[in-house]
Amino acid sequence: MTKIKNEQLILASASPRRKEMLRASGIPFYIVIADIEEKPLENEGGHDYVKRNAREKALAVSEKTLSADFILSADTIVVTHEDKILEKPQNKEHAKKMLEALSGSTHLVLSGYSLFQNKKEIVSRVIETFVTFRNLSAREIDAYIKTGEPFDKAGAYGIQGRAMGFIEKIEGSYTNVMGLPLSQVLLDLKDFAGIETYTQIDD
Repeated sequence: MTKIKNEQLILASASPRRKEMLRASGIPFYIVIADIEEKPLENEGGHDYVKRNAREKALAVSEKTLSADFILSADTIVVTHEDKILEKPQNKEHAKKMLEALSGSTHLVLSGYSLFQNKKEIVSRVIETFVTFRNLSAREIDAYIKTGEPFDKAGAYGIQGRAMGFIEKIEGSYTNVMGLPLSQVLLDLKDFAGIETYTQIDD
């Protein structure tokens, strides 16, 4: 049975993947979208960038609420083997360049997330996953872009979608690549907010 104190959980994200994962975990929540500028600072590395974005999203949403609800925010990026940060592609050509950069190499997926309450940070983390792509042909890349799937995803691909066949190897959390390191998030929700997933299984 889901156990929640008097407070509820707010998901500070418009991501359908994060919404689906939390819903599948049996945790009640509602969505308040954070409106912040997401742009790396000069010389800012990927780890610092995603953690800062997650914190700023949670703080922005906390300014919109008057309750003691817990706020969960997250940000996900892809970092190439050349340490280049890849977020969501701006257009077809941008998506093509991203996929060409990922083809035949290993990249790093970073998800930062924060849990806030009463405008105060409870916990923030950055989780890493290494993903290796096989070599992709120009035809495969073009065909994938035509599906429209790359355009709302960091690194221009969705591991749970049509791009699953591009992946040769993954080291770390699978759900992290989808946008939320669910296992660690659920542990923190339990430990810091008293929020648990459904644990009772019907016979």
